[in-house]
Amino acid sequence: MAQTTGGMSFKANKVETSVNGSAWTDISGFGNSIEIDGGKRETEDTHTFDGDTPILTAGKRGSLTVKVKIVYTEGASDPQETVRAAYEAASPLYVRWSPKGGASTQFQYTTSAGIVTTEPYPGGESGSAEAVMTEFELACASVTKSVVA
Repeated sequence: MAQTTGGMSFKANKVETSVNGSAWTDISGFGNSIEIDGGKRETEDTHTFDGDTPILTAGKRGSLTVKVKIVYTEGASDPQETVRAAYEAASPLYVRWSPKGGASTQFQYTTSAGIVTTEPYPGGESGSAEAVMTEFELACASVTKSVVA
């Protein structure tokens, strides 16, 4: 099989948040990284007296964690404030992202309603010149792949 020529970096990724799943706010100018964890599908090995290998059955998928790192800013409608409010109120938050930038016909990935599970407060070191960052983890049941309309 020939080597692909369609590889891409995450540099053009578009990331958005929503408090209701329908009105989206583009936070790409604040976003720095996205990591996905969890979602493991349960499996079970069952052995019988006849045979040397197990009968393998599949169960349900586990919840996912979507971790998003953003630049900390202090505007009233900036991502930091939206995430902080959702965390403190335990209210739903949605995240979606599009690795190629979110243009029509490109793929995007959208979480189900999730709960911010980690405190999104800023921290840092006094001697560092790095931008102040915050990171939040969103626990959600699923991520759906779709095509940007």
